[in-house]
Amino acid sequence: MKVLRVIGSILLFVVSFVFAIFFLMGLFIPDFEGVWIAGIFTVVFFISGMFVKGKSKRKIENDKHKDELKERGVLASSKLHHVEGLPLAEKTLCSVHVTHDTLIVEGGGTTFELKSSQIRAAEVKTDAEIANIVHSSAVKGIAGGLLFGPIGLVVGARATNKKQTTYTYYLIINFVNANGDLTAIMFDGGNTPFSSQRISNKLHPILKQNPKATVQL
Repeated sequence: MKVLRVIGSILLFVVSFVFAIFFLMGLFIPDFEGVWIAGIFTVVFFISGMFVKGKSKRKIENDKHKDELKERGVLASSKLHHVEGLPLAEKTLCSVHVTHDTLIVEGGGTTFELKSSQIRAAEVKTDAEIANIVHSSAVKGIAGGLLFGPIGLVVGARATNKKQTTYTYYLIINFVNANGDLTAIMFDGGNTPFSSQRISNKLHPILKQNPKATVQL
């Protein structure tokens, strides 16, 4: 496929060069017909050649990146914006990777690793669903099904107070930190669930293999 793209871009450049010759000839030869058509085709084929060439380079880079991830044992990757839970600014774009035993987050020039044995839950919820959980917890005076940090509670409050026309999807990860405390990391996946679900779907079967934890109250 890569060879075909290279050959295609070369042919497009050659055709563009031929039309460029006709265009230049038309500028100096009186009554030369089709000079502007030749000029248009010169531009069209040249741009097409650049597009095919550029696409080929992007594909090479993407394939190289996929090979690197495969060598690292990465099962799934997504680009998500950090909301809270890590020492990163809100809305920092992060690369989130799932391996057989680790959740890796790369963002802000730092790599964070979380062992899957520490993770207790990985769920994708809309801002409206978060609002319902927060509201239900407040009404019943009990904790909701997921642990949210302070900003997560703010997300729920915002959704409660707005007229819902579109949803924002969040990936919420509950885990036990180094101090033995249950805490949360939250990522913003945008207006579609696919990026967040790509991570949660790979984590779920791994989490099922984790031993059941007992928390002393």
